[in-house]
Amino acid sequence: MEAFGFTPEHHIQVTRGRVFADALDALGPAALKHENRRWRDDHVGERPPGSLKGVVRVNFVNEHGVEEAGVDGGGLFKDFLSALIEEAFDPKVGLFVETPDRTLYPNPASWKHAGADHLRKLEFLGAMLGKAVYEGILVDLPLAGFFLAKLRDGRPPELNDLATLDPELYHHLLSLKRLPARDVEDLFLHFTASDPDGVGGDVDLIPGGSEIRVDGENRGRYVHLLAHHLMHARIRRQSKAFVDGFRGLIEPSWLRVFAPAELRLLISGAGGKIDIDDLARSATYSGGYTADHPTVTALWDALRECREEDQRAFLKFVTACPNTPLLGFSQLMPPFCVHRSGMSSGSRASEDTADLARLPTAATCMNLLKLPPYKTKDAVKEKLLYAVTSGSGFDLS
Repeated sequence: MEAFGFTPEHHIQVTRGRVFADALDALGPAALKHENRRWRDDHVGERPPGSLKGVVRVNFVNEHGVEEAGVDGGGLFKDFLSALIEEAFDPKVGLFVETPDRTLYPNPASWKHAGADHLRKLEFLGAMLGKAVYEGILVDLPLAGFFLAKLRDGRPPELNDLATLDPELYHHLLSLKRLPARDVEDLFLHFTASDPDGVGGDVDLIPGGSEIRVDGENRGRYVHLLAHHLMHARIRRQSKAFVDGFRGLIEPSWLRVFAPAELRLLISGAGGKIDIDDLARSATYSGGYTADHPTVTALWDALRECREEDQRAFLKFVTACPNTPLLGFSQLMPPFCVHRSGMSSGSRASEDTADLARLPTAATCMNLLKLPPYKTKDAVKEKLLYAVTSGSGFDLS
């Protein structure tokens, strides 16, 4: 059916707290190439599962087993992607581990921590990240620079990429290359690498490496072999699975026009200073608010005064990603909206009193901030920062 320009929709139901497992069960036949082929073989004559390039409609079930209200017009899928990535890429799951700089790369021992189907899970996550890029949805996913290079063109990383895995080791290896030759042997290094995450013990970098001392003549080879092992050899299968999934949605030729740093921007948006004026220019309003409403004016003034880390926390609060879209906030879909909350019942005086006691809430699936009609900039700033930093203002509705 896709050959005639029609890509089937996918309708899935996921339970909060087990989004990863439910998504893998529901979308595996579409996301994983070998499962797609097997499904077609087992269901001859039936409608095929299609690919992830089709629309995915999501229904959420809460922790009590009750289906949440809402029709997915795209916002729930964004919420689903954010929840999936937050859950599945958590190092506690065992598929990814952190560098000292708290960026992520595949766990060399994923087979031990994430089960026998670890490669299937990694391919699926690669496909879901590809889906996010394909749909232009930013996700808060700090992948390590050396792994982004691998994702971009599949090449083994180079020595300089080691700085994005282990900066301290990188500088030690550079120092080793500059040491006087007579001092190198005093370090008692061999052509091995420690393997704390795998089966234990040391791994030979070359046959018989444990018997070969590093000296002034062969240290260059040792440095490059160790870097190759750490960034490529020990995660070769995990990386291939993830990259295969990603490239099921994103053509490799398209990726090669981007440097790894630019690919990071496509995935997670731009770092650096947050342009609050750009966000204000791109904002829409509802519930009685307008661009010149006193509470709205107070909101922008308060955000301009905030520290950058608080501005990023605010962005994550309302969009699920702390960074700016690559081409600015005009690219947010749906557009950022400030909605007046409260005004539900009773007299105007009682409503105002109740409203002013409420905290702002956010619906990340719609890039929506629900803001009570606070009277002053200080009140906006106080309530907003409390909601953002405490996590008490999340609202799916």
